[in-house]
Amino acid sequence: VCPRSRVHTLRSVPSLAASTTMSQGQASEPHTSVRFTTKLEPRWVVSDTPLDLPTRLSRYGLSEVVNHLLGASPARPFDFLLDGELLRGSLGKALAARGLSGESTITLEYIELLAPPQPRGEALVPDWISSLALAAPGSSVASSNPVLSGCYDGAAYLWDASGVQAAALGGGEGAAAVKAVAWLGERPVVASKDGAVRVWAAGGSAGGAGATRPPR
Repeated sequence: VCPRSRVHTLRSVPSLAASTTMSQGQASEPHTSVRFTTKLEPRWVVSDTPLDLPTRLSRYGLSEVVNHLLGASPARPFDFLLDGELLRGSLGKALAARGLSGESTITLEYIELLAPPQPRGEALVPDWISSLALAAPGSSVASSNPVLSGCYDGAAYLWDASGVQAAALGGGEGAAAVKAVAWLGERPVVASKDGAVRVWAAGGSAGGAGATRPPR
């Protein structure tokens, strides 16, 4: 099957409508030969026959082409990999960045387009955060309150893995801003702007330099 003849079967794809209009006006635009491949389950696999496509197409237009070939309804959005990297921008831009000509056949792997991650919530502190430290994997605090943060309000804070504040270490009126925090084994270490360094009991519990629970 001649790759260019396959373009005629894709004229119903909105992103290729401009190509049809331009050809009727005896104008031309750059094209390149594209072979689609995927590791998705068989029902999402299209023919690997190369297609002659305009190099102006980007992720959205390429996704329209794949959905047309699949006959998918409703359409499913896809992302595309070229040489293992996500395609961002047009085919022409990607070819130019790699020093490839439009005369060569390129292989695009299409993958499921994932929605951007959604924040699960916010954890507020009274002032700027100056430093962060993560407990060593395998330690007892790593499974309970693994995150230690230093704050300009003069306190350090322990957080559990879900981002909930577990304890406040120090602070109070006149406390110097915390400039650095670290873990000494399972013990939080807090260094303040006034030069003081305090080592707290394991997990920041009372019995070390002292700890206060956050208000509930």
